[in-house]
Amino acid sequence: MVGRVSDPSFPTVTVRSGRNRQLWIIVALTAVVVALAAAAALRVAFSQLPPGTTVAGVDVRTPSDATNVARDISNQLISLPVELSTTAGSTTVPAGQLGAQLDVEALSMAAEEGTGADAWTDRFTGGGRLELPVEVTVAGGNLDPIVADVSSDPVDGDVTIAAGQIETTEPVVGIRVEPQQVTTAVTPRLVELAEVPAAEWPRPLTVPIEGEEIEPAVTQASVDAAVAELERIAEAEIELVTSVVPEDAQTVEGVGVPTREDASIVVTGPQLLELMQTRVDPDAIQVQRLQIIPNVENPPAALEEFLDDADVVPDMTVSVENRSPTPPREGPQGTGPGGPADQPRLADVTGITGDLVAEVRRPGLDADVEATITAIVEAAVAGASSAEVQGQPITDADPALLGITTPVSTYTTFFTPGEARVTNITRIAQILDGTLVPPGGNLEINHAVGERTEADGFVPSGAILEGEFITDVGGGVSQFATTFFNAMWFAGLDIITHTPHSFYFERYPAGREATIDFPGVDLEFNNNTPYWVLVDTATTADSVTVTFWSTPYFEVTQSIGPRVPVEGGAFQLAIERLAVAPEIPDPRDPEEIIPAISDDDRFVHAYGNPP
Repeated sequence: MVGRVSDPSFPTVTVRSGRNRQLWIIVALTAVVVALAAAAALRVAFSQLPPGTTVAGVDVRTPSDATNVARDISNQLISLPVELSTTAGSTTVPAGQLGAQLDVEALSMAAEEGTGADAWTDRFTGGGRLELPVEVTVAGGNLDPIVADVSSDPVDGDVTIAAGQIETTEPVVGIRVEPQQVTTAVTPRLVELAEVPAAEWPRPLTVPIEGEEIEPAVTQASVDAAVAELERIAEAEIELVTSVVPEDAQTVEGVGVPTREDASIVVTGPQLLELMQTRVDPDAIQVQRLQIIPNVENPPAALEEFLDDADVVPDMTVSVENRSPTPPREGPQGTGPGGPADQPRLADVTGITGDLVAEVRRPGLDADVEATITAIVEAAVAGASSAEVQGQPITDADPALLGITTPVSTYTTFFTPGEARVTNITRIAQILDGTLVPPGGNLEINHAVGERTEADGFVPSGAILEGEFITDVGGGVSQFATTFFNAMWFAGLDIITHTPHSFYFERYPAGREATIDFPGVDLEFNNNTPYWVLVDTATTADSVTVTFWSTPYFEVTQSIGPRVPVEGGAFQLAIERLAVAPEIPDPRDPEEIIPAISDDDRFVHAYGNPP
């Protein structure tokens, strides 16, 4: 109820009822509540991130959401496969091994700072979406094995020779990668991922790396130069020259057995290649860096055999000084199997003495295989056409180098002093004295002495020609031939040619005698021992002696059959000799074995009646 009081001296006051007052209170309280609610709502809103806030493209509402998303991205980042590659190779590793990591703490702090009125105001006054920063760093990874996988050493070019063929290895450039180069290449690519949702990340993430190229020491230029040189050599030939002791040395007319002869072998292109290999000279200019050098490992068999022959003893003269006296005509005579003239004492070497004296005319050579191959290669590289066998000269004047150490056989025959024939016997003995016959060599008396002429010191004397007695220059030398033949016989040397006399002479052993006449009737032996043979002759007023010096080799046994009468002639008889040598090491190469030898010779001869 509302009352009014009229008082003209005061203004009029309208008194509201209690109901209106309550209404105002309610309104006021409501306003307060609304204001408080609004304030609370703002406090809640401002404690969150503004709408549209993202982390790597993922919407987040609270700093806690942002932290959780960052942690998830961090885990995915660490396990993300990264393929690193260079021209040398590639490798795939998790980004964590590279040292990649996401700064979750920094993002959490940024999220906290992204709340509040200012952030919301910025969001709705044109600030746009709020992208919380994702900071990716790459540091501290285990990069050594990674660097090894994407690096490579350079490969030198090379040239090899196999079975006469030239084979090449192409050079390859190396790649050097430093750990910092890996970090530098990987970091920006991983940082880019911060702006892309993890679901969209490439797997693997490919990262090319620019490594430093390392040139090989031997480039293609070196290979090409070496191949060109070898191809030139493959078309060449080198004549390798030396001197050797001929294995089948023969006497020629008027000249004794050659103890040396020039020899050569042609090494053809493919064989030359087998003697070569290449070597790197790091200090040479590039086109000369791959140098051609000798390969001494497996020389061709023909070359090895030639170098074996090039191992030669000195070419020397050998003589016997202070020789013991020759057997006298008088003394214990006895009778050998060849009759009264065949006396064992005449073939006895046990009492022979003398000093072997030698003089070197030309040094020998101990051939050096490696040095010779080097000389061949150097000649081929230099464009020469020949080379000499290399080795150590042998200058010792020692007959033992020839295997000449002792007398191995001897024989003496006698004649009447003062006859013209004695001059011829003495002269032919002088010519043949000191003759050296190498192993395998043949000595022919006719060809060693030559035609008997007065100019050479021979004189006319009696001789037999086609069964007739004649006078001929050099007549009587058949006695020397008989003496020589017996020395051959007891030495065991291989008898190549011999001709007994037409008529038997009592001064010779029956069957063991020989005649010679230039040029058709000859006397020849082959030195079938591994040692040299020295022919040593001596004459007295009534005798001639031939002694062979060497190394004992053959053991000789003989038999001479009975004299069997023949119709129209005097008699015939058979003689037989067995020469046996044991198995021995080769004097030239003790690692080689010379097999045992058994040589059986049998001759049957019929003597006619003298005219």
